[in-house]
Amino acid sequence: MDTSVKNKANCDKVKQANHIVNKLNPDRNVTEEEFQNFMHRVTEVEKIMKQLTSTDPKEQERGKKLADEILADVPKEIHKDGEIKIKTDRSVINKYPLKENNSSDDPNKMSRETFMKSIENDAKKRAEDRKIRNERAETLKRIANGAFKEGDYEKAVTYYSKALEQRKDSSVLWNNRALSYMHLKLFEKALDDCEWALKVNNSNLKALLNSAKCYMHLRNKEKSKEYIQMAKERNPHFNKFIDGNDKYFKTFLSYTYHPSYNNYILHFIEFQKDLKLQFNEFNI
Repeated sequence: MDTSVKNKANCDKVKQANHIVNKLNPDRNVTEEEFQNFMHRVTEVEKIMKQLTSTDPKEQERGKKLADEILADVPKEIHKDGEIKIKTDRSVINKYPLKENNSSDDPNKMSRETFMKSIENDAKKRAEDRKIRNERAETLKRIANGAFKEGDYEKAVTYYSKALEQRKDSSVLWNNRALSYMHLKLFEKALDDCEWALKVNNSNLKALLNSAKCYMHLRNKEKSKEYIQMAKERNPHFNKFIDGNDKYFKTFLSYTYHPSYNNYILHFIEFQKDLKLQFNEFNI
């Protein structure tokens, strides 16, 4: 092919390239992605035009090849209205919003949501079960309290035990059953319940003083003194009360269930009244 023919062919390529640039009109309602693609195409076409008009034959040949490639792609990429459609880019753009908007497509996210939902449902179920158990325990405690007041300590122990089957985190139930055991002179069993009450609240004054009382009846004065001291250390706001009633308390420890107990009953009743007021004041 002679030089004139090559030049004519190159001129035709330039005209076609100019036609492409003229058709790529950015003054349309296009997205940022489309506009950037448009500018990229313009840059490519301008580069091809420079290569086609170059005096260097190698540059002209490269420009011709690039022009053939872009002209071959134009029908697929540029529509009659000039709107640019980049299919591969479009598909990438459309995929991510789908995953963001539809969490079910993401197994990890779905797994997290399912896990959190199960945790929430489990917490609600446990709260409902706990409420039911506490209500049952309260009903059983009322029956046990009634039996205790009537002096039926065996029945009281039975119903306090049923209440404790429903909930074991109540120091009141452990203390009440301990008192029932004490009236039945089952001091070792009472001590076990006092220990459970102290596991719930290690400063529980009733449990500490009842333990001291049980040890006194078991002829273990050292242990009795130890629990009285613990009661003072763990409840410093009761020290004055305990010290002030020390005479009545020691008398009570020494003579409860003893034949001469009646001589001291009036003193102990006063002690119990004061103790109850203190317990109520501090919600023990």
